[in-house]
Amino acid sequence: MPAFFVPKCDAEKQDEQYVEWAQKVHGGVAAPDRRIYSITWRADGVEWTATVGEELRGVETITKGRGRMKREMTVPRHTNDTVLAIYEGDPFIIVHDSASRTWNWPIYAGRPSSVVRFS
Repeated sequence: MPAFFVPKCDAEKQDEQYVEWAQKVHGGVAAPDRRIYSITWRADGVEWTATVGEELRGVETITKGRGRMKREMTVPRHTNDTVLAIYEGDPFIIVHDSASRTWNWPIYAGRPSSVVRFS
């Protein structure tokens, strides 16, 4: 895992920006060694992954047909929204750049199935 960073932000202002977003979204400011790099959670039948610095990506499993003709297909999903920060809580909170205007700002991700922290 990479060291903590805030995408699209000058290196000397990253901690300040992280705290500012936390205040706006009512997220808890984690100690540097507890900050979250990536989470995976389910929303509307899609398993989404939010990774800081990357676009939101998901996988949806769709069932087609019945009986012996029944088959499952895995369909990739994504948006152009770049993840800027993730805050731990109940729910977890994802701050993104709203590029696609698909998601509300911020995203409330409930309880994720996977959490990866910065190194």
